Formats: sequence, C-alpha cells, structure tokens
Amino acid sequence: MFFAALLLAVAGSVVYHLSIKQLPQDANPFFSLAVSYGLAMSLCLAGMWWLPAGQRGISALNWSSLGVALGILGIEMGFLLAYRAGWNLGYAALSSNVLSTALLLPIGYWLFRENLSPGRLAGLGLSLAGLWMMLRFR
Repeated sequence: MFFAALLLAVAGSVVYHLSIKQLPQDANPFFSLAVSYGLAMSLCLAGMWWLPAGQRGISALNWSSLGVALGILGIEMGFLLAYRAGWNLGYAALSSNVLSTALLLPIGYWLFRENLSPGRLAGLGLSLAGLWMMLRFR
C-alpha cells in the first residue's frame, strides 16, 4: 500500500504541475483555483461514497482541516504565480520539495519525535546540493 500511495501522489503531482502551468495568464488566479477546488470537491464527495470507511461528520474532524485548506491554497497560489513568473516545471517543483523537506525534517523530529538519522541528514544535504547545482548551472 505504501508504494501504491506514493505512486498516486507522484501521478497526481505530475498532472497537477502540467495542468497549473497551462492555466491562462489572463485568468484571475483565485477564480481559476476556485473552479479547480469546486471540481476537486465534487470528486471528493463522490469518492467518499466509493470508499465508505471512516466517519463522515464534521465532528470527526479537528482544526487540521483548516490547516490543510490553508496549505493547499498556499501551494496552489505559489506554483501558479511561480509558473506565471516564468519558472520551469522541474525547478519550481524541486525547489519547493527540497526546501519543504529542509523545514519538515527538524519539525518532524521536534513535534513527532521522528528519527533524525545521519543518513537522512546526508540525504537532505545531497538534495540541497542538487538543488544548488540545478539552479546554478541551468
């Protein structure tokens, strides 16, 4: 299940980046995202009947739903504006993911006591070095 979930996330990310880069320049970014969110909400509502596990009431949720919504809006608007400013697909996605990882690794350790091993730190270092090389030698 782990790899299937990862492949789904990768496929979704590829479709997302290819699609958001193609949004018309003259379309209002908030309107285009509102339409996308409406379509996503429709798919989620249909999906919740297809996968009926878990509670569906508002009482089953907590504050984190607001955090997810704010995160989604930040990600969407950030990439939309980055692509409109001329960023390339690979640079924008890699930059965002590497920098997010650099922040999330210590946060995961601090808040959730996730393992912060030398191998993970070395991987982060290699990722940062790779990002630097991609941005420097384009």
